[in-house]
Amino acid sequence: MHAEAPVRSVTYVSRAATPLTQTSLEALLLESRANNELSGLTGMLAVRGDDFFQVVEGPEAGISALLASLRRDPRHTDMRILNEETVPFRQFPDWRMRCERLDDYPVDSIPGIDAMGGGDDASADTRTRGVLDLVRWLQARAARALSERHPSAAS
Repeated sequence: MHAEAPVRSVTYVSRAATPLTQTSLEALLLESRANNELSGLTGMLAVRGDDFFQVVEGPEAGISALLASLRRDPRHTDMRILNEETVPFRQFPDWRMRCERLDDYPVDSIPGIDAMGGGDDASADTRTRGVLDLVRWLQARAARALSERHPSAAS
């Protein structure tokens, strides 16, 4: 069995600079997925209103280039990195960029949803727990979606 090398994982939040439409989100996802394919990146994007919460992972060079590009991108503002670490394996290995629209779920059903706001009044430990809870929820959603696409992957 081939074991993957550790990868860099970054979790960040940002806000769309202009109101986000379904068309603009779809265009952003097409562009992101193509770029991620070239850079060896995978991840998950959660959208709530005009707020983004993203976990992206991959080789250090790809992550560094992506972060530099995101900081220059006029389509979003208020970018804050919530977590950056080296992880032993990818959390979202099968997704060039999965997207979840959190507006489709009751807010109280999403653990860690407050992490999207990155509230400065919360302690670092509380924010970290919220981020981890939200990432685990997104991972479970991604795994469920993958098993629905490929039923044999669930066994």
